[in-house]
Amino acid sequence: MGVKNSTIKRERQNVERRARNRAIKSKVHTAFLNLSKAIGNKDREDVEARLRIYMSEVDKAVKRNALHKNNGARKKSRIVKRIKTVFNENA
Repeated sequence: MGVKNSTIKRERQNVERRARNRAIKSKVHTAFLNLSKAIGNKDREDVEARLRIYMSEVDKAVKRNALHKNNGARKKSRIVKRIKTVFNENA
């Protein structure tokens, strides 16, 4: 009894999907790090620009099913809460 062709194909698909999802999640993480750095510098304009980029990357990851929609919503909610705390805006 050998390995079925469907098993080989399924494994190949899994490898490709894993690589794609890892790349998407990496973009989200990089955007998060850049935003965190801007928050640390307390540069409001830079934070606003980087927040837009971060939100976009999270939404793209959710749309492509690399992140679950609740996970994406949680990430966005927590970072906005953190920003409001730093800038004392009705936190």
